[in-house]
Amino acid sequence: MALALTEYQLAEYDRDGFTIVKDGFAQQECDRFVEYMMDLQAGRTTVEGYAPRAADDWSRLITRNCHHPMGLSWMIDPRLRKPLSTLLGEEPDGVQSMYFYKGSEQRRHQDAYHLPGCVSAWVALQDVGEWNGSLRIQVGSQKRPVLEKSHFRPDPDGDPGPWQGWSHDDAFDELFERNQLPEVAIEATKGDVVFFDGRLIHRGGPILDHDAFRHSWAGHYIPRSFDPWPYEDNPRLRVSFDGVCRFTPTS
Repeated sequence: MALALTEYQLAEYDRDGFTIVKDGFAQQECDRFVEYMMDLQAGRTTVEGYAPRAADDWSRLITRNCHHPMGLSWMIDPRLRKPLSTLLGEEPDGVQSMYFYKGSEQRRHQDAYHLPGCVSAWVALQDVGEWNGSLRIQVGSQKRPVLEKSHFRPDPDGDPGPWQGWSHDDAFDELFERNQLPEVAIEATKGDVVFFDGRLIHRGGPILDHDAFRHSWAGHYIPRSFDPWPYEDNPRLRVSFDGVCRFTPTS
């Protein structure tokens, strides 16, 4: 059954840049995904294109051009198609997914910096809170300036970009301060789906228990008509909800 966004959720997304769908995935589905990824990390399951990881390597697993079967099935799960189509205004193509074994404590950023035009679907595969690292979101920041890679280098005339000389992390922190908007902690229960605008400034919150796991998955989607792909040295694989794969040429 497809997930449906209510009028309230659509208004919330437009205003705040995100909305939460409770119990979008069954707890048993989440448990199976976690078990699969733990087996993959431990080498009990092998997938072509995924090298064995160290026993204590709990860093996030980023998938761009080679999707393992479970991750691909979640990326194009039919339940996500309708809400993503609504939020993007047309058919979505999946361009990247990430699996988090633990909270990231990643600094502030906008997904659109790396994946322009994107909407993200983040799924809590277990309960998420301050103890294992909540999401921190600057509410409404999707309607404020967006940082682009071109801002950090000279323009075609040789003039310095507006953020040239800044580190990307520091620039996002500065933009966060300039926005003067509140930041909220997103806590979720197993199976909840958070849809958020790729222009939204967010980060991985502090972790109170660094031994705790925080299994979660995120899929990133762009409109079908978004072409060409502007920021990559190599073409980016796109996957439609019909299971059709194609490479997007770079500009």
